[in-house]
Amino acid sequence: MSRQLSIERVLAELKDRIESHRSQAAFHEAQEAFHQKEKVRHTADLQTVTERFEAFQAAADAVGELVARPREEKAVDDSIPAGKGAVLSKLVARVVAGKGPIEAFGATEITREIQERYGARLKRKIDVRSIAAKLRRMARIRQIHQLREGRAFHEALYSLTPGGGE
Repeated sequence: MSRQLSIERVLAELKDRIESHRSQAAFHEAQEAFHQKEKVRHTADLQTVTERFEAFQAAADAVGELVARPREEKAVDDSIPAGKGAVLSKLVARVVAGKGPIEAFGATEITREIQERYGARLKRKIDVRSIAAKLRRMARIRQIHQLREGRAFHEALYSLTPGGGE
């Protein structure tokens, strides 16, 4: 520092610095109060969110355990219907009744299931076109619902409920 500074100038400079530091101290004190209030608010919000997260996670775990548990399977009737005629029609109705409410199915899938369950005990080979005709009749009388119309390059799809899964 130069010795040629006047006392007035030095006092004015020191006075400005004192005022600057006072205003900075006041500013930071106000900021400290604001940050303290924010800290309290965020701590309370954190506690609420944590409690709800843990409750939701416990519920999700409980549902997951329930879903992971194997279902109790219904007894499947694998007997061939007695009587003359309409055996295939009864088998189609039985297999369709075992489908889930939103499960989509077509003639090929129903034919495959009938072949797997009853194929060795049937007298004739099953024709997919016969199954498709039965499914169309069931849709016409609203026992099942058509999800997609059949075309040359894909079969019609059906479901037990309207708008079921496709």
